Amino acid sequence: MSTNPTQIGDLDRCLDLLCEAIQLTETQFNTAVNRYEAVGRWLTEADTSLDKLSPEVFPQGSMRLRTTVRPVRKQDEVVPFDLDAVCCCAVDPTRKSSQALYSQIESHLRSNANLQGRLSAEPKCLRLDYASDDFYLDIVPACIDPTDPEKIRLLIPDRARWSASAAPIDTWRRTDPLRYARWFDTQCATTTRSAELAVTASVSRVPPREPASIKAPLRRAVQLLKRQRDVEFLGRDSQPSSILLTTLAGRCYQGEVSLSAALATILDRICALISQAQGRRISVPNPAEPTEDLVKPLTDETYRRFKAMMVSMRQRLDRLRHPRTPTDFGSALVELAGTRVAGQVSARLQADLREASSQGKLAVAAGVPSLQIVKEVKPTPGVHSTPPNTFHG
Repeated sequence: MSTNPTQIGDLDRCLDLLCEAIQLTETQFNTAVNRYEAVGRWLTEADTSLDKLSPEVFPQGSMRLRTTVRPVRKQDEVVPFDLDAVCCCAVDPTRKSSQALYSQIESHLRSNANLQGRLSAEPKCLRLDYASDDFYLDIVPACIDPTDPEKIRLLIPDRARWSASAAPIDTWRRTDPLRYARWFDTQCATTTRSAELAVTASVSRVPPREPASIKAPLRRAVQLLKRQRDVEFLGRDSQPSSILLTTLAGRCYQGEVSLSAALATILDRICALISQAQGRRISVPNPAEPTEDLVKPLTDETYRRFKAMMVSMRQRLDRLRHPRTPTDFGSALVELAGTRVAGQVSARLQADLREASSQGKLAVAAGVPSLQIVKEVKPTPGVHSTPPNTFHG
């Protein structure tokens, strides 16, 4: 009976370790959640100027989708992680402008001595910077879109339309983070991992931290895409957005259970889209707001680098599976995830090798030019055991 051996450096094992290494640590996750909950309590505190607007605060973006990755560091450069929070207020957008709500929330945040020094007014949000934690919290003022029968879609500030002559309703733009999260959860489903979708949280809470090993393959593939983006675009002013990478991955994913197969399919399909465009830009509509093209904000230079990154990442995946030289595996790992993470993953793979060797579970299979780890130590046709080695020299 076959022992179903797994190759040393097996790509799924390698990618699983990569995902584990780029996840937020428990400390980072808890710090972000504590900051979010403290700010949420301040925004929803009773008997304040905001209280009469019945504010509701809830997470959106990567933390809600469970695709956040830890910060990338290189010398003085750092890509921090963030938590996006919506502060949805009960206002009539035909009577109150987005500028008025934005200013009201900003004023309330500045009235907190612990927050005012961290606060900056950004084009789409109010940002609280926790630089010592490599973290920032974005607060997005919002209200319900009255034209949505289900009262799910939101309206958020559109600063480009702020002017004294603008009608209040014209200062808002539509967004639909809750329907987007529902779409992404649906895309994550596989026939063998439907239980993963049962990990949910109430609307106001951040979904709990979960080990990389139980995440759906699509969530982990998105994390790897975002890590590659953070490495490739470190120090640059413009980069592909997380929602662009997440949407592309969600559209290209075909339900594979294996992470390596899922990532290969996603990259193959993205590269095919780029090739079929024949030099023109691809179009990636937001699944929750189809009139929004997620590629449109990219500068020409950023789009060129984005295309090159996708092709290079696919090549790096092949080099991890079939290294061309003795050093190719390690260099592809560094190019994919950065030196520190690559070192951690390599150390874990070497530990696998030492443990398997000490237990006599290393073997060479016929037609496979590499060492393998066998699950059971017993005779198997075509699989030849190697003597145990304690690596003492």
